[in-house]
Amino acid sequence: MIDLSNKNILFIAPKFYNYHQNIIDYMKLQKANVTFFAEDIYTVLFRISNKVLPPLANYLKQRYIDSILNNAQNNSYDIVFVIRGGILSPIVMEKLKISLPKAKYVMYQWDSNHQSQYESIIKYFDRVKTFDREDAQRCDLEYLPLFYSNKYAEIKKNKLDKQYDIVFYGAYHSDRLNIVKYIDTFSKEHHLNFKYHLYITKMALFRLFFLGKIKYKDIKYLKTYSVGIEEILEVYKQSFAILDIELNIQNGLTMRTFETLGSGLKLITTNTNILKEPFYNPNNIIIFDRDNYDLDLNLFKSDFSEDELLENYSFENWFLNLFKGVDK
Repeated sequence: MIDLSNKNILFIAPKFYNYHQNIIDYMKLQKANVTFFAEDIYTVLFRISNKVLPPLANYLKQRYIDSILNNAQNNSYDIVFVIRGGILSPIVMEKLKISLPKAKYVMYQWDSNHQSQYESIIKYFDRVKTFDREDAQRCDLEYLPLFYSNKYAEIKKNKLDKQYDIVFYGAYHSDRLNIVKYIDTFSKEHHLNFKYHLYITKMALFRLFFLGKIKYKDIKYLKTYSVGIEEILEVYKQSFAILDIELNIQNGLTMRTFETLGSGLKLITTNTNILKEPFYNPNNIIIFDRDNYDLDLNLFKSDFSEDELLENYSFENWFLNLFKGVDK
């Protein structure tokens, strides 16, 4: 166990679905005092200015960084906990270290360095772990995969009658549209029920349609509204297998990987790195080759095989692994 009682924690992380809030709630449950800053600005003004008026966006970003630094200067923190840290340049980290010289610095990466380019700030942290095996080897970091929350573990105990053979939830990027179209056609040919929600903003849809990157016939596969976690959980209770299409420049296993297996559901994934994991079981997991589309129907001929190893990937174990010893 770890003891965070009365520890003051400065937490900087992306607002990614509700994961940041779940982490905050857990730290507070451990009686820590948590101050949270989103790692980026999520206002409409910033988003618009970032596209059409970069000087204003830079000004707003600098003001936001200054607010983080001022908070650090005026408060005492025992732990600075960062996830991803895209807003934290070496200059910002130097200033944080001056303001909080006695704090323990912990960073977790759920993006690859290729995408978030965090390598320049590694040296400022006492502990850095990453979900990316290649980054771990190249940067001499500890590999720590992602996790599933208790909400997904509860699905195994509360399954409903199966309504969906394959389910996919995700945002539009890379080759996701092409794969969804293939799975949709495949499912109809083999009498499988495929439920998907491929999300894209209205602005992005209009822009890509105007540029010819999305065709009129593709629009039916896209949704311009998002869904909440409760709806996803309810659908998972009625599902057999979940489709996971990771960003094609990522190596690390997605959160969906662990949420699927933690729910006792089978996984169809494009990420071949899962073959390296101790929990890989071809009865539960199949690789979908994004360069040579095919889907093995044998996946649907047997039930999910329970595996005690999957318990190691619970949220509590992930947090313990990340913070063990930092609380001293």
